[in-house]
Amino acid sequence: MTVNLRQLAKLLELSPTTVSRALAGYSDVSTKTRNRVRVAAKKHNYHPSPVAQRLQKGKTETIGIALSPGQNYFKDTFFLDLLAGISVSLSKVGYDLTISVAPDSEHEIDSLRRMVQGKRVDGMILTLTKASDERISYLLDQEFPFVLYGRTEDKRPHAFLDMDGELAFKEACTYLTELGHQRIALINGEPDYMFPAFCFDGYRNGLKSAGLAFDAELVKEWRHGDAELSSYQQTLELMQLPEPPSAIVFQTEAATGILQALQQLQLKVGADISLIGYDDLEIAKTNIPPLTTMRPQASNAGVRLVGILMKILNGCSAENFQEVWQAEMVQRNSTCRINKN
Repeated sequence: MTVNLRQLAKLLELSPTTVSRALAGYSDVSTKTRNRVRVAAKKHNYHPSPVAQRLQKGKTETIGIALSPGQNYFKDTFFLDLLAGISVSLSKVGYDLTISVAPDSEHEIDSLRRMVQGKRVDGMILTLTKASDERISYLLDQEFPFVLYGRTEDKRPHAFLDMDGELAFKEACTYLTELGHQRIALINGEPDYMFPAFCFDGYRNGLKSAGLAFDAELVKEWRHGDAELSSYQQTLELMQLPEPPSAIVFQTEAATGILQALQQLQLKVGADISLIGYDDLEIAKTNIPPLTTMRPQASNAGVRLVGILMKILNGCSAENFQEVWQAEMVQRNSTCRINKN
């Protein structure tokens, strides 16, 4: 027979509060009573309500992720790997994950406020960070625990884990210049977001290190939620320049549009033009030829984000957790050597 808290308390001739505190191990309940309650609970198959336990602890044991609207998150295998790492890691430490998607950009901060002010979550993980990010400012003002996957320009102490986009794009450009390329284009994300800004810096530094002049005509930017169409049109524009690029570096989210444009122009990847993407998405592996990429460790990053947030929730200072990881180059068949003459 299974009993509830009140029934168990009645059997023991104790108050429900005493039984609850005894099962929770509170020291104001005698050891004799605690042992008696535990034996009775086991005998009568009593299991405390998880919700009640959470309320008693003053915790939800839930972590929130607030997603920006207009993003194709679930077509992004990198994000899915990151999310899997987060979800599995939270499960191991007894936490749940809640995902909130705002209806539109104007209400994105409202979605975050509902989770925080409604005490629906104990901490937050934020992605797709901007240089000036209202979400981050809000959490810092509220002194609410969080960790970023990305960085921001806010100088107040906070925790983050990011990939070194600057180094990744510099290495990609260096690799291409070593193959003889001198006209290298960049198809980048929105500059309002921090990661594309770092990618742009790496691109410029890579050209500078090789002694190549920066040419603004070779830089294009696509908007979030419109990567495929934008990158298709931008690739056509690049290849129609009087001196078109012989190589393109880009975030792999834009790969479909780039490849469609090159196919329309009857240019062979890895022979007529070289491509290097960032993020080793599925299209990079399955394309013919497969694409050389700079690959971040998404699943490992998800695990680490949870580890950082758990330490912050246990009282560690957030400013002790500011990490930038390197991406690794995965060489495939989308690049070729050309003559400098």
